[in-house]
Amino acid sequence: MLVATIAGATTITVASGGHAFGTTAAAAGADGDGLYIIGNVNEENSGARNVNTTRSAAQTNYTQIFKTTISLTNTEKESNLYGGADLPYQRAKKGTEHALDIERAFWFGEKKYDVAGTQGFPRRATGGVLEFINSNSAYVQDQGGLLTAPDLNTFLREAFTYGSTSKMLFAGGIVIQAINEIARGQITMRPNETSYGMKINDWQTAFGRISIVHNPLFIGDYAGYAFLLDMDCFKYRFMNNRDTKLFTNVQAPDVDGEIDQYLTECGLQRVQAAKCALLKGVEG
Repeated sequence: MLVATIAGATTITVASGGHAFGTTAAAAGADGDGLYIIGNVNEENSGARNVNTTRSAAQTNYTQIFKTTISLTNTEKESNLYGGADLPYQRAKKGTEHALDIERAFWFGEKKYDVAGTQGFPRRATGGVLEFINSNSAYVQDQGGLLTAPDLNTFLREAFTYGSTSKMLFAGGIVIQAINEIARGQITMRPNETSYGMKINDWQTAFGRISIVHNPLFIGDYAGYAFLLDMDCFKYRFMNNRDTKLFTNVQAPDVDGEIDQYLTECGLQRVQAAKCALLKGVEG
């Protein structure tokens, strides 16, 4: 049919004779019929059409201050230990813990601006992927049981509706186990190649390519979770001069020891949730 005007958010006006604008005979529409917009048709010598512009809705998030402290007495620091000096070991260990704190926030954190700090200063929490998908109408499939091949196909069909044809699947062990059974012989390991610092398994499906990552942070209640993400939707952001740094000797002058501290003020930029999807509730 030929539409003459858009009368309102839920109403269109069909042009005279527009119910049969083509070879299909005119027929009354039924409640619940789908509407598919083919395009526009214009007469010869017509002027420019009205301008319609779409804009992305504004998305906000906060940067969060992460701190991880290392403390040794000077006696311990200067002792000859069997495994070597303790300070380098503690710095490496605490550096890993600091990175894990940030990653957990990026997955499970919820954004918060808190003005009730004990010293009168605000504190902010950055929102993560889970909050972003749950609160922005992205596709969420709550499996509530075993993951079957038809169920997985439904998830992939919906998840690849928008965005790239190559996406990353970050999954817990239960989901990985189910995919291994369903896609046996179809998943290939990229030889000697990593992306985002992780080893990647590739699965080429009819919907698109999936790069599969087993995330060891998805345990317990999250072992049955999987996030299929378009990586263009996310960026690591940090305040100027506040990316991860190790500050040494931050102890008071009279302390007979050393206190070091990792500090990062960073957050997760998140846009276009519809390009991503969440599978949860998969049981083994």
